[in-house]
Amino acid sequence: MLLIDGSYGEGGGQVLRTCLSLSVVLNKPFRIFNIRKNRPKPGLQPQHLACVKACAEISKAEVSGAELNSTEIVFIPKKKPAKLIYTFNIKTAGSTSLLFQTLLYPLALSEGGELILKGGTHVPFSPSFHYIKYVFLPFVEVLGLKAEVQLEKAGFYPKGGGKIRVSILPWNKFILPDMGKEFLPENIYIHSMVSEDLPHHILERQMNSAKKKLLEKNLEPSDEIFERVKSDSSGTMVFVYAVDKDKVKRAGFSELGKKGYPAEKVGENAVYKFLEFIKTKAQFEEHLADQILIPLSFVLINSIEKGFSFTICKITKHLLTQAWLIPQFLEKIAIKISGKEGEPGEVEIERK
Repeated sequence: MLLIDGSYGEGGGQVLRTCLSLSVVLNKPFRIFNIRKNRPKPGLQPQHLACVKACAEISKAEVSGAELNSTEIVFIPKKKPAKLIYTFNIKTAGSTSLLFQTLLYPLALSEGGELILKGGTHVPFSPSFHYIKYVFLPFVEVLGLKAEVQLEKAGFYPKGGGKIRVSILPWNKFILPDMGKEFLPENIYIHSMVSEDLPHHILERQMNSAKKKLLEKNLEPSDEIFERVKSDSSGTMVFVYAVDKDKVKRAGFSELGKKGYPAEKVGENAVYKFLEFIKTKAQFEEHLADQILIPLSFVLINSIEKGFSFTICKITKHLLTQAWLIPQFLEKIAIKISGKEGEPGEVEIERK
């Protein structure tokens, strides 16, 4: 049985989610201790417990330690996930995006399936629904993995209450694309979003400030999308994403609004993150970089290639943690990160 120290690297929920996902795909049991040791509230919180229970349900796993605040679990998957409609409710503003990414590979590498997930859809410290729909999923589709997501109700912090619906197809064609060189944006899109209870002028102010910041750098948005959404909690967001000239690479940046945070700043800061990424001349932004290590590893295992590499705008603890953890489950894979944490770098994925 694999033994994993959950305090390694970023020492948060990501270690647990990656273990769960790969355990179900590969039918490998594991024991993890020191779960979320580096967080203010160590152990399993509701959103992490939801991931454990969801993975246990789809794989009929035997689990011990699956309770609130637990710092250790043993997880033994028993069955390949069946093609069913699964419904999971986090019951807080916990991220539906992170739960979706945990379940994606077990279902895609089995028979596919459908998910109805309830919780947070646009919350701090996780990819927004928009990021999943417009950046993450289009990239993994290039790799051969197809899934569709729909937003049925937005969920902001603190109440959550959002709902997404996902359809996942079986992943049986593995494609290693030419990822070109530096990211050169061909199309840039701006989404300005507010909950229905907030005034319309916030939408306009967010959009105008985002657009102005882009135009200062002689960049013009290809489209401007205004969205008013149903939600149990008030919330706003600006989401900026770009598609590379090669039609393969994508980059996305969200900025969430909050009380006392001017709408203009929300728009400006979303674009600022994008401009900072472009400056580095890297192929991938830091968030997508750590999210694609799992699918790229599966592609390489099913490829005749011996390896490949790509550049990233910033080396993060999340990336370093994934690079350490994935090869413990996928023994045929080696992942090397060149560069210093917090600075641009290079990722190499090789087949042993």
